[in-house]
Amino acid sequence: MNKNKLSTQPYKGTTDMYPDNLSKREYLFNIWKKVARKFGYEEYDTPLIEDAQMYRVKSGDEIANKQLFNFIDKGDREVALRPEMTPSLARIVAAKKNELTFPLRWFNVGRFFRYEKPQKGRTREFYQLNIDLLGVGPVQPEIEIIMFVMEVMKELKAPENTYELKINSRELFDYFAKYILDIDSQKKDLLAKAVDNYLKMSKKDFEEYLEEIGLDKEEVEKTIQYINWDITNLEKLKDKSKGAKEILQVLKIVQELGIKQVKFAPYIMRGLAYYTGVVVEMYDIGSKENPRALFGGGRYDSLLEIFGKEKIEAFGLGWGDVTTLDYLQTYNLLPEYKVNTEVFITLMDESLINETLLLSQYLRSKNINTEVQLTPIKLAKQLKYADKKQIPWVVVIGEEEMKKGVVQLKDMVRKETFEIKKEDIIYKVK
Repeated sequence: MNKNKLSTQPYKGTTDMYPDNLSKREYLFNIWKKVARKFGYEEYDTPLIEDAQMYRVKSGDEIANKQLFNFIDKGDREVALRPEMTPSLARIVAAKKNELTFPLRWFNVGRFFRYEKPQKGRTREFYQLNIDLLGVGPVQPEIEIIMFVMEVMKELKAPENTYELKINSRELFDYFAKYILDIDSQKKDLLAKAVDNYLKMSKKDFEEYLEEIGLDKEEVEKTIQYINWDITNLEKLKDKSKGAKEILQVLKIVQELGIKQVKFAPYIMRGLAYYTGVVVEMYDIGSKENPRALFGGGRYDSLLEIFGKEKIEAFGLGWGDVTTLDYLQTYNLLPEYKVNTEVFITLMDESLINETLLLSQYLRSKNINTEVQLTPIKLAKQLKYADKKQIPWVVVIGEEEMKKGVVQLKDMVRKETFEIKKEDIIYKVK
């Protein structure tokens, strides 16, 4: 055995996409893009490689120091494969800020990389929809993006009782930390990380975690109470906390719009360092198969400042393909794989190759996806091939058909055969 034989397995945390799986991902991508354009959003893109320092400044410790695919290039510069889109978006907006027409409604479906432990719902390479509205303050962008989310779920035919959009505000948490707990900024940052991990821990472990970061018993108790806040608590704080007021505004409007899947959840934090206001995450609530958030996002009004520009109010979200495809698979919402080929032309004899190629050229000119048998083999094998690939129509051209100026057109679904002129094929198969 050759010890130097290369492995056929992809790099850990990445996935080979065979046609059947790729078609499912493209189904999701097409819906994302269709709905984004329906709302007036324009598509953009950025390089896969960026200056690593950009993520160290604003993405937060989890991404910048633990998950970054970074390396030194041949020019002795530290660069990184992009782990998220928002810093790149801020960079290109800052670069042409005075030339752009605001508000900006932009979206991207792109590839990203994070060095983390591969597990269900999480890979090292993934695709993500990023949709952002820049240049408008709260709360209208939040409402529009929520409406976009609901339209996507409708297009995906997702049952309404299987998903829930949880909403909170970083400003509400800041108010809690400053005016109720009265803790310093260092302890507040540790508490924010703890709260962000609340769903991943038991109550006992969570309380112990709070004590480990330096909270006393009274502060732990108040934090547990905060985790269980509801609309009543928001109403009491709406004149004191901007975060509470904005959450109430969002909830009121979405209720008036008939959207039922939005719920206040004070433990939603989002780990990224640049969020400044309302934050959201969506979860599968109809099963226990998908514990991870399908997506997350929020308001990030200060991100352009790292490029020396005045801040621009902004709200957006990143919607990953892996968690969403897991969700769609759970509820059998993905379409069955079908080849794109509509017609398969057989080859009975080498002398007929020109005739089959001319026919394929004609059918393709009429926008009919056509595949041609390139080497003559037994007809039974050709029909078996077309049937296995579920190609709905097969054309057979033999010596007898050539003499008559016709072809045999086989309906592989109904098991019927027609003898027709080649120019009439288009009327049968369309």
